[in-house]
Amino acid sequence: ELEVINAALYLRRPLLVTGGPGVGKSSLAHSVADELRLGDVLRWPIVSRTSLQDGLYHYDAIARLQDVQIAAHDPGAAAGGPGAPERIGDYIRLGPLGTALLPSARPRVLLVDELDKSDIDLPNDLLNILEEGEFVIPELQRLADRLPGNEAEVLTSDGRKVRIKDGRVACTHFPFVVL
Repeated sequence: ELEVINAALYLRRPLLVTGGPGVGKSSLAHSVADELRLGDVLRWPIVSRTSLQDGLYHYDAIARLQDVQIAAHDPGAAAGGPGAPERIGDYIRLGPLGTALLPSARPRVLLVDELDKSDIDLPNDLLNILEEGEFVIPELQRLADRLPGNEAEVLTSDGRKVRIKDGRVACTHFPFVVL
């Protein structure tokens, strides 16, 4: 088992662990994270309607629109009002996969739980992103040239704030992914 885990880490490939409930997929992810001091495990629970977008990020366009409308009547009231494109990050939260792909000093551990319950396209979409090791947030990329330093601050799935440059998230260390 240890050789397989080391091979997955070395080859920068996801580790497919099969078996029913209780076989130890979650325990394996937590053990690797603890043993290698990789931080908390990022957990992405999958249901039948989960899409790749759910794992990458969520953009709350409705909240941003509300803030723009409020700011139109009271310019000091909302973060996302006219003249404040740099605050678009307030409306974006990275999902577990997006958080795992952030540049970092050490890889993160991502547990993709219940992938077998997903839509038929999700596994292929997921593998494409994992092969690339990066993705673009179009909402940020469109505004990058108007953002200070071409960066926006967004929230991660584990509650941290990070800066994303040019709307692109690209990992420096491939995450350890347990499927």
